[in-house]
Amino acid sequence: MAQWASQLWGVTGLIGLTVTATIALVNPLPDMRPGMTALIAVACGWAAMLMLAPWRYMARLSRDRRVVRQLTGRLRRINVGKHDERLKDLLLDRPDELGELSRAIHDTLVQAINHRRQSRMLQRTMDDVIRRETDRATLRLQRQAATDPLTGLGNRRELEEKLSELFGADRRRRYGTVVAMVLDMDHFKVINDTLGHETGDECLAFVGELLSSTLRTEDCAIRHGGDEFAILMPNQTVTEAKAVARRIQDLFGQMPWPHRAAARPTLSIGIASAWCGDPKGAVELLRRADAALYRAKSAGRDRVTAYEDHRTVA
Repeated sequence: MAQWASQLWGVTGLIGLTVTATIALVNPLPDMRPGMTALIAVACGWAAMLMLAPWRYMARLSRDRRVVRQLTGRLRRINVGKHDERLKDLLLDRPDELGELSRAIHDTLVQAINHRRQSRMLQRTMDDVIRRETDRATLRLQRQAATDPLTGLGNRRELEEKLSELFGADRRRRYGTVVAMVLDMDHFKVINDTLGHETGDECLAFVGELLSSTLRTEDCAIRHGGDEFAILMPNQTVTEAKAVARRIQDLFGQMPWPHRAAARPTLSIGIASAWCGDPKGAVELLRRADAALYRAKSAGRDRVTAYEDHRTVA
């Protein structure tokens, strides 16, 4: 429409110019001076041009320009994704091209917002999945780093972490007396030398399964090194620990043993306790348990010895 109006304006200009030139050439008023005749010709040309000018379309074009400026301003004020209700302001109730343009812009922005929301939801979902998988992988690596691969029990690292927990800053609110139980397989070197390390590993793995199935959830069993195992039992008494130790010995005695070249192994167990409020409790606990184990070995092996009573229980 604007192009047609500008073309029509050019046509009217040519018409006005033609009228001016015609009057100047024909000179219908020969009695007038040439200067006056020229002015009259120019005035007639302007009059013809103004009368034929597309005023209606030019006024409409001016209004359309104002509407376009308003529409552009609304687009700039819209904060996509936060104020979706402002998109309705873009719609123009007009049957012309501007109305179609406003509807096209509105629909495009609505689609863009929907795509943006879907992208955000997908991003959040991916972030959640990545975070969960990362946490699982981290936890799995932490468990592997603190687990003995042969027995499935904890290793020295887990022992240190458990001792730090039991004798840590807030220990008094959670724990009272902590019992440590140290187990050692009797004549384990003979089994390795006579039957081979594969049979020795089977014995160690059996101890690991035995401790995992016998102890409480809150207890912590670790392979301290070689054929020696340690158990930390919070909120437990020495008397209760003795009963658990005897049960472990009885169950270990049920391990299948088809070998004749070496005697069936047994377990010697030392028990000690410490109060979790003692700053040196962690160090003293393991030292006392090792001392009790040494007395059990010295007394003939296959025994349970408690550091507290200095008695050997067969």
